[in-house]
Amino acid sequence: MISLKTYISIFIFLNTLFFTTILEQEKPVYLVEDVQKKRTIIYVQNNTDSDKSVFLKIDPIGYRRSAQRPIIKNVPANSKVQMLILIPFTDQESSYTYDLIVNEELENISAKRKKQKSN
Repeated sequence: MISLKTYISIFIFLNTLFFTTILEQEKPVYLVEDVQKKRTIIYVQNNTDSDKSVFLKIDPIGYRRSAQRPIIKNVPANSKVQMLILIPFTDQESSYTYDLIVNEELENISAKRKKQKSN
């Protein structure tokens, strides 16, 4: 006869297995890093069937290129788009952090400017 503790242990094990497989699934839009000898190329990969708009902000440490400005680009469906190239200093250890925000569509912001006549 199986005890109540055994049933509880099996239940906890199966729940843990189920939720870890769900959480470990690959994201449909993600950052890809191509590390080469003298540079690191940053891409965004879109594995969905629709175009996505991405906002990427990279905070580099030990790189020549200052990538402080955010990058906003449209990434077509099932494609990979190059975002930027980072070139590391030879005498420093380099690393970076990033924020990647994915939107469903690219929004254009237009501003109408009126010329004022100066007197």
